[in-house]
This record gives sequence, C-alpha cells and structure tokens, in this order.
Amino acid sequence: MRQEINILWLEDDLTMDAHTYRKELVEDILKDKGYEARIKEFRTFEDARRELVSVKRYDFFISDFNLDASETGLNYLEEIRSKNGFKQFVILYSNNDYTTIKSDVINILQQKNLDIFSNFTFFSVSDSLEEKHFEDAINVILCRWDELNALRGRFMCENAEIEHLLREKLEVTPENDSYRENFDRFFKKKVRLSRPNLTPDKKRKYESLKQRWSDLIDKRNALAHVEEGFTSEEGYYICSLKDASIKIMESNLDEERRNLVSLKKDIIDFLNKTYY
Repeated sequence: MRQEINILWLEDDLTMDAHTYRKELVEDILKDKGYEARIKEFRTFEDARRELVSVKRYDFFISDFNLDASETGLNYLEEIRSKNGFKQFVILYSNNDYTTIKSDVINILQQKNLDIFSNFTFFSVSDSLEEKHFEDAINVILCRWDELNALRGRFMCENAEIEHLLREKLEVTPENDSYRENFDRFFKKKVRLSRPNLTPDKKRKYESLKQRWSDLIDKRNALAHVEEGFTSEEGYYICSLKDASIKIMESNLDEERRNLVSLKKDIIDFLNKTYY
C-alpha cells in the first residue's frame, strides 16, 4: 500500500527558520504514523496556483495565512476549492493572534460570500502549540485519507461473516475448501431453484442474487492485492493487481459502501431461509 503523502506547501519565506521547523514537524508527525511526507514548496501565489492544474495528486495543502498585501491563504483556499472541489484538506496557519485571523476571515466572507469552509482548519502559531495544532489537523486528514483502504477492509470483513454462515449451512470446517468452492457446492447440492412451488419471478431473483454474490466473491479475492493510483479524470483509486477492471474510486465511496451493505443483507437473508 502507498505510504507516501503528497503535500503542497505555500509559504512566501521558505528560508526562515520557522518554516524549516514547521516542515520538519509535519514530516516527523507523519513518520511517527508510518507515512513519508513528500512536500513540494512554493513561494508565490501564482506558482502554487499553476500547480493546482497539474495531474499530480496532492493529499492535502498547507499555506501561510498572511502572504502579501493582495493575497492571503484564504484566496489560495478559494483557488483550491475551484480546482479540486472539497476533497482535499487545507491547513492555514498565521503568526497573528486568533482575533486578527477571525477578523480576516469575516472580511473575506463579507466581500465574496464564499462557500469554502469544508475540510479546512486554521490556527495561530503564536501560542507555542504548533505541534499540537499540526498533529490534530493531520489526524483528521489521515482519517479521511484512509477511507478507501477502510472500505477495502470492509469488503474482507463482510465477506468473512458471509463465508462463516455459509460454512455453517454446509456443516464444513474452515479447513474444507475455499470460499468459492463452498459457494459452488451450496448452489449445486443444497439449493433447489427448480422446485414446483418456486415461481418464475422468485427464480429470477435467486439467480440474480447468485450472480451478484459470485461477483462479490471475485471482487473480494481481487482486492486482496491492490495498487493505488490517481488520474485527473477519475481522482484517487485503488485497483486490483489481479484484475485492473476492479477498482474502488474515491468519487464512488458512498455507492460502493451502500451496495455492499445491501448485498450482504440479501445474502444473509437468503442463507437463513429454506429453499433447499
């Protein structure tokens, strides 16, 4: 699985000691969590803006709140949202106190009526709590960033529960054959879809369920070994090394999760009924 996290950092004074300290702080926080930070730094608003249209995947953004007289971190946040939507998290930091930062935020909102405050945090580095602020924000970011892999894990977990019930119905032990072999045995020896009292409509539903369940087993097996990728058209995804057509897209997480839960319920209901 990918261990690198790509970060775009906008700071108008990249040579100051404070920036070096913050950069090392973020790298150390991610290292402690088992990740490697890949940070790309930009000094000007225009350079960072141009980078937003690249095909490179950035997992989150960090920016100085106070850039120059005409641009602020909030302007950059607006650019990120217009190019990347609301998926990536943005951290803004400022040397000013919270009262000043809040005033700046309010002024921007009054001027532009922006809907930008999603996956976003800002904090003052004047209170000597920089490490805590960065770590709190990164904890939230990693929670969101790991959602694809969490869904992959859920495919494994839900199928394990189904497989356990299937073995109970077949009265076999975990050492007996594979999930796929027990699936085939169940429909060959146990299920009688040709019984006289089975209506054509019910038979179609059961045949459909059998196919969906079979596809689920294939997907579970294929997702045992994956690689991760990103395209500007599709966004971030994990893809089976065995079958490149089997993917989980970050843009499709809700539908994947919803379909998995629904199918599992149908399979469990089917296993707990008597059609054989």
